[in-house]
Amino acid sequence: MNRVSTLLLTVPMLALTACGGSSGDGIASAGGGKASASASARASVDPDQAQLRYARCMRENGVAMPDDPRDLPKGGLAIPDKAMKACEEFQKALGGTRIDMNDPETRDRFTKLAQCMRKHGFDFPDPPNMPPPDFDGGNKPRFDRSLKDCGKFLPSRG
Repeated sequence: MNRVSTLLLTVPMLALTACGGSSGDGIASAGGGKASASASARASVDPDQAQLRYARCMRENGVAMPDDPRDLPKGGLAIPDKAMKACEEFQKALGGTRIDMNDPETRDRFTKLAQCMRKHGFDFPDPPNMPPPDFDGGNKPRFDRSLKDCGKFLPSRG
């Protein structure tokens, strides 16, 4: 069976998961709380160029990745593990976060998050489908409050 990961570039959700390092729960996060030479090297990379390189690599590996992440289709993209591995260095240059929705615990956490967001009145799909990066449900302040409340279903960071 070919494993497929879902790339989540959803900014509000990454904010919830990117405050610290990986706790071994299947959800990676940016930073990890430790400074390193590679982290400093990443900071000097032009983000626009890094994004273009990543998108190009994904397309070369069969994924219809747009140059601009705001152009991602609703629900994100399913990315085969082969493409993730081939483009891993470009993802790292972006400081991106990979969330493996094949991991049952991770999938369960994001399912609970989606259910909570629906209780708050947002059309929020279950995993592996996730809203696009700029999703705010048409009401950013209410969405942010709801996401803060529903974030309790994600692992604590920071």
